[in-house]
Amino acid sequence: MNRRQFTKLSALLAGLFNVPRAATAASQIADEPEATLPPTVTRVRIGTHPTIDLRRANREARKAGRPAPHPEPPDDENNYWADVIKDGDRYFYRAKGTTIEISEFEYGYVLANPNLYYFSQTVKVHVRLERARHGEEARIPVSDFMLGINDS
Repeated sequence: MNRRQFTKLSALLAGLFNVPRAATAASQIADEPEATLPPTVTRVRIGTHPTIDLRRANREARKAGRPAPHPEPPDDENNYWADVIKDGDRYFYRAKGTTIEISEFEYGYVLANPNLYYFSQTVKVHVRLERARHGEEARIPVSDFMLGINDS
């Protein structure tokens, strides 16, 4: 046996003995459960402009551990409780029995400003939720906006 054959043989044997150890170590790493944090669920009161002050006073009282000074406005299409959920790197918005996925930006904005008014991020999430709840009937075709324009 010459030197070249001896080197190849020793490399092959070393590789054979190391493969089972590497495979075992990899399977042990894969078998260990990941330490994931449980989802964070924050309950917020979504509402319109006329109820902003009332909802703000109630929210601040709840954060301070005091009872709400005012009764909550009655639930309707635009005043309701919603859950804003953070699950790892995914974010969700749940209200009225429907859950939609939202972005991290939308998550932060809904928590900071849960008011429905023109051009707010919360109203955009609200519209997406309504579309998800009602399906195609919540979508308004562009042709409906054009009624009466070209009728001359």
